[in-house]
Amino acid sequence: MAKNVPIEHFFEQIEGAIEALEDGELPLEDALKRYEDGLKSVREAKVLLDSFEAKIEELQGKLAVEQLSYLDGDSEADEPA
Repeated sequence: MAKNVPIEHFFEQIEGAIEALEDGELPLEDALKRYEDGLKSVREAKVLLDSFEAKIEELQGKLAVEQLSYLDGDSEADEPA
């Protein structure tokens, strides 16, 4: 996967492949290539979405720990990291 490629890029690639295939005007070999390219973009987008989900879960976990520490009166939670 290319680094720093925004997920919107993959969404655009997927939409372009869908539109080209739905149009029905592509020769069979070109249609197959667009289908393959679309699947590649789906896989790349899924990798990014999975990494976003993992990051969100990590942040939620940290927030929960901070909230529990705060509720328990732990002064370390108030100190800057």
